[in-house]
Amino acid sequence: MPKTNREKAFRVVISEQIKEQLIEDIFHRRYKPGDKLVESALAKELNVSQTTVREALRTMIAMGFLESEPFKGITVRSFTRRDLWEVYTVRSTLESLSIRELAPKITDEQIQELEEIVDEMVEAGEDKDIPRRSMLNIEFHKALIRASGNKLILRLFDNLQFGSYSLMTGSLSPMDPVAIASRHRELIDVLRKRDPDLAAKAIQEHIEGAGRPILEALEEDEEEQSRPDNGTF
Repeated sequence: MPKTNREKAFRVVISEQIKEQLIEDIFHRRYKPGDKLVESALAKELNVSQTTVREALRTMIAMGFLESEPFKGITVRSFTRRDLWEVYTVRSTLESLSIRELAPKITDEQIQELEEIVDEMVEAGEDKDIPRRSMLNIEFHKALIRASGNKLILRLFDNLQFGSYSLMTGSLSPMDPVAIASRHRELIDVLRKRDPDLAAKAIQEHIEGAGRPILEALEEDEEEQSRPDNGTF
């Protein structure tokens, strides 16, 4: 019997949730570089179909988190701080281009929309709801890109899975969640000046500034893991 559209949509949602959980497990080293991920075992553990797990793993291979080799199967790729930094720098470059287009033409209504997202983000930070704050962070940045009218950058944002990286690293930042959310108000203040150069500089500093504390935290964690009594990374 053919699958209904609703069943397919449900499977996609579950696959995305599995992908996000596995990426978080990799960041927190439940799965380490070289570890093998077996479809059947994951499906049994998560109580889902192997097809759903297969879709999640396929996406993670495309993102670079996993590797697939003949006769070896699917394994966790060695993921370095350099890899993560490249994500932040490429993303900051793309968003600099879009905000440069947006700044001279942004409307008061668009600024109001951004302010409302930040208000919700701050509220989520106060509630210690890190997943929701991270999702609102993604929504804020996608709203900026959409408002610029640059559809190619929006597609690149989605295709390069920047949202997934942001969501998964959200819980790794040592910064206060309210402070992280509040930083977005600085971007809005810059946008009010309608200056493309100032806006491009601000978004670059915003994105790369968020990445540095996470990289530093990962470095400290790796040093801790590499000590003789803790095993190696």
